[in-house]
Amino acid sequence: MSDKLIQFEIPASFIEARARLTPRELHYGFRNDWISDKGVVQLAMGNIVNEIEPMQTVESLSLLLSDELYKVRDLIDGLVSDEIGVWVYLTVAWVCENPSAFDDDPFKTIEMLYADFDYPTAMEPFIPFMPPPADSTPGIAGLEQRLREYLTGCWEQYHVARSPE
Repeated sequence: MSDKLIQFEIPASFIEARARLTPRELHYGFRNDWISDKGVVQLAMGNIVNEIEPMQTVESLSLLLSDELYKVRDLIDGLVSDEIGVWVYLTVAWVCENPSAFDDDPFKTIEMLYADFDYPTAMEPFIPFMPPPADSTPGIAGLEQRLREYLTGCWEQYHVARSPE
C-alpha cells in the first residue's frame, strides 16, 4: 500500500505531448506508479532524450569569468539529476486538464501532490494556503495565473527545450 495522499496513472500520450523524458525520469515515473508498463514501452519508442542539463551546466561553469565565481553555488546544483521536477509538472498538468476526475477541485488535489512530493518550492506560488509571492495577484485569480505560468514554463523546459531542432 502506498503512503501517498493521491495516486493516479498518466497516459503515455499525455506525457508525450508535454514532456520528453530522460531515462532516469522514465524510471522514476514507472517506479512511482505514474505510468504503466505499456506506457513505458510507448515512451521508450521515441520520447526519451539524453540527459543534457548536466552538460549545459558544465559548459556554463567552464565559461565563468573570475569575477563570476559567485554563480558556482547556484550552477552546481544543475549537475544533480532531478527526476521529480518533471513528474510534479506532469501530475499537476494532468489534474488541471482532468478536473472532473478530482471532484472538480484541482487545487485540493494539487495540495495533496504538494505533500506527496515533499513540498517542492516550485509549487509554492499556486498552493492556496501559501502566501502569494510579493507583487502578485491575490486570491483564486492569482493562483490560477501562477499555475498557468508554471505549466507554460515547465512545458518549455521539459518539451520545447528537449525537442530535436
